[in-house]
Amino acid sequence: MNCEDLMNMKQIRQGMKLVAGERGINRNIRWIYFADCVQCLNNEVDLSELIHGEELVIVTNESLTGNDDTIIDMIKVMFDKNIAGFVINEGQISDKVIDYCNEIELPLYELSIDLHLIDLSQIVCKALVEEESNTNSRERILSSVLYSDNVNAEEILEQANYLGINLSGKHRIIVMNIQDSERQPNKRRAADEGHMMEIRENIKKSVETEFRSYGVRNLMVLSQANAVLILLPAELFSRDLLVTILTNIMKRGSEKYHIAIKAGVGASYEYIEDFKKSYQEARNVMAVSKIASKEEKVYFYEDLGIYSLIAQISNGKFLDDYVESRIGKLIKADQMQEGELCETLEAYLNHNCNANATAEALFIHRNTMRYRMDKIKKILDDELSDMSVFLELKLAFAIKCYRDNRGE
Repeated sequence: MNCEDLMNMKQIRQGMKLVAGERGINRNIRWIYFADCVQCLNNEVDLSELIHGEELVIVTNESLTGNDDTIIDMIKVMFDKNIAGFVINEGQISDKVIDYCNEIELPLYELSIDLHLIDLSQIVCKALVEEESNTNSRERILSSVLYSDNVNAEEILEQANYLGINLSGKHRIIVMNIQDSERQPNKRRAADEGHMMEIRENIKKSVETEFRSYGVRNLMVLSQANAVLILLPAELFSRDLLVTILTNIMKRGSEKYHIAIKAGVGASYEYIEDFKKSYQEARNVMAVSKIASKEEKVYFYEDLGIYSLIAQISNGKFLDDYVESRIGKLIKADQMQEGELCETLEAYLNHNCNANATAEALFIHRNTMRYRMDKIKKILDDELSDMSVFLELKLAFAIKCYRDNRGE
């Protein structure tokens, strides 16, 4: 639930109004915190330690709200801990506080005396518990779709409809991989696992919030290991719009948590039984992304080209044997002599067997290029001008690159 959802509740809307911070209306609410008691704390208590993030903070004590500097200092400390919003009794909010909340884009609400705190607490807490239950149900459904061997499509549809989710039409799976921007030692990574779990949950919330702003509510999202999985209605978003949305999510996550995020997008399918295919395709895309340019952040299965075929071959030995049969001798020659024959041949093939263009690309002399090509032809004992040989060698290098970067 976020601050906008709060104001869509009829019982609350009639007794509480937003007076500032409208631009922060999408901030998530995790729980309620009644902060009137902070005046009883001694000076040694750090106020920030009382806040865990995403609380809707309520202050009604005039000894706090009557002093602008005091209440603004409170808001400042709590805002740094990522509170959801701030609630103050009507008649106790100054223009200075309103201006400050507008400046930092923190939702500030004025609470009517007609809405009793006990009623507000019950309404919000009940809604949060119901939302948590629905979230867990959506995750169970998505897990069942992606991991069960025998999916009961009718049962899945019935469960989804009960939760207000329409699974008719084409859907696709998106896998967002999350990693430390800098590889940490194993001991450090283990110590940070709890923190990474929190980051994944926050990225998940960011995904839900972003797509909600485009009218998709009750989105199926699942946090798993080092990834966030999304089941998305495919026909609602063009390719360009989807890239924009995912890029925004990843940019904010990277800036806030100093992590590296990439997204793989599977093909769209109409039948629930086929959603698992989209998931596997998205995973394959993420494997191939290790080969692609580091500048790219969003990868689509339909763009994989030859790698879409390679990724579907689960028999790793078969792929490795193919590489060995085509360029194995060349690989061994490089290992024994610390040579650059594989690099040279791959560049030669990529430049359509143009020796001069290859020499320029590798920054080597033409005589050096000629010498290397003579050695390559001798080792492989193949006629590189033959189209079938050309294609086999191209495929061998593609498989080698895929296998070298698969992360297994």
